[in-house]
Amino acid sequence: MIKRIVLTGGPGSGKTTVLDKIKEVYAREGIKVLVVTETATELINGGISFLDDTVNLLDFQELVLRLQLAKEDIVDRALELSSKEDILVIYDRGTIDNTAYINKEEFEEILTRLNNVKSFSDLLNKYDLVINLVGREDFYTTENNKARSESASEALKLGDRTLQSWVGHPKIRIVKPKDSVDEKINEVLNIINDLLNKKQVKRQEKYSVDLEKTDFNYIRENGKVANIEQTYLLADEGTEKRVRKVLFNGSVSYVLSVYKLQEDGSKVIVFEKQIDESMYKSLLEFKDDKYDVINKKRYYFTYDGEYFYLDIFANNNEIGILEINVLENENVRIPEFIATIENVTRNESYYNKRIALKKGKRLNKKW
Repeated sequence: MIKRIVLTGGPGSGKTTVLDKIKEVYAREGIKVLVVTETATELINGGISFLDDTVNLLDFQELVLRLQLAKEDIVDRALELSSKEDILVIYDRGTIDNTAYINKEEFEEILTRLNNVKSFSDLLNKYDLVINLVGREDFYTTENNKARSESASEALKLGDRTLQSWVGHPKIRIVKPKDSVDEKINEVLNIINDLLNKKQVKRQEKYSVDLEKTDFNYIRENGKVANIEQTYLLADEGTEKRVRKVLFNGSVSYVLSVYKLQEDGSKVIVFEKQIDESMYKSLLEFKDDKYDVINKKRYYFTYDGEYFYLDIFANNNEIGILEINVLENENVRIPEFIATIENVTRNESYYNKRIALKKGKRLNKKW
């Protein structure tokens, strides 16, 4: 088992403290923890900074990305050479964090400067999970990090931009401000346990949405959209296999996923991997002809400290499906601009695979 997790958030959100606890806890459980340290801080503490005009901001972000990718390549090579079976890689910020400081066009310019140019989707989808820590103004300090220059209010705004930079990743978990650092640490550990299938601490809720009554202004202004083409493959009974072609932020990625189906209708992921276009086309030869290809737009957005995505299927302007992950003891808070119809969490008629079934029913408001 190898899992890659980005720990991100604004300055002073508690990343260093949380990271130290992650290393301590999982080392006791026999899991090797590798850490990719924060790159921008390394450069600034080493004398390379845009704060004193050594380099300008755009050039500084190029240097950050170059060093970040080099460090990640070294870790990837270490993973290949390691005899350890259970490894957790924690990135103190990831490659996408750069976009909190520069705009999309500037980030794309940086990508063109690199010799081993990777697409935005390649960078985004390398990580299995993104944990975003939200800071508190009264907890902010510059004493434990000489590279910080922001005020407390500026740090919170930067935290918001950092979260927005990651919107579009399929697995973002937002840890809201807590009264104590121990509460924040415990929630992070529970989220990681969820990824490792050690303990289910989050539940996924699904709601059918009346698209005609939903106000899309907030989503369009603050969210991001991916075009998804999802194909189901031939699989043994009790198993679901699918491939996805995802167009996001101007680049294309391909993902193979394998799930084990549970008796209650839910499913547990067994295997998920980024694949190249050649492999994707080869796997399409094993398409299960009982199912049509799913074509949908997925809108990712955050609201009131929660991460949502809304699926809108091709040729259906009536019904969408909203998904949110919440802690077991939390109530679901739906944004007021989303016109939900009903909770369809365990309603098999709203499962993507059932929607794709050629003899299945079309989603409509009369169900």
